[in-house]
Formats: sequence, structure tokens, C-alpha cells
Amino acid sequence: MSTPILHDNLPLIEVADKHILDDLYADPRTAQHLLTRLSDLVAVIAPGQFDNLLNRLLKQGHTPQVME
Repeated sequence: MSTPILHDNLPLIEVADKHILDDLYADPRTAQHLLTRLSDLVAVIAPGQFDNLLNRLLKQGHTPQVME
């Protein structure tokens, strides 16, 4: 039996519509900042790429809400 792995301070992105995340993954300049998709609405941001992804989203006209 495998043991679950817990991560601390794992940056995630959550979107309201799965098509938004589909579009982010379709753009190679944005997809490079995403590590893995956890669901239709949630993906893990690659280590050290939070600020880069945030800047990219703002350039694309998105208005992300950052929560800690």
C-alpha cells in the first residue's frame, strides 16, 4: 500500500471554467509555467514560476486573484 504524499506551500491555479485552463495549456508560453493538471479546473504551478505565470496572465488580460 502506498503512502500519500503531502506538499507544503504548493502553488496552484484554479479557474472558473475548464476552457480557461485548456487555453492556458494550449499556449506554450503559458503552459511552460504549469507542472500538472489536477482536475478540469486546477493545475499545479511549476516550482519558482508563480511570478512568471502571474505576469503572463496579466499580459493576456486575465485578472487573477492571488490567495495565500
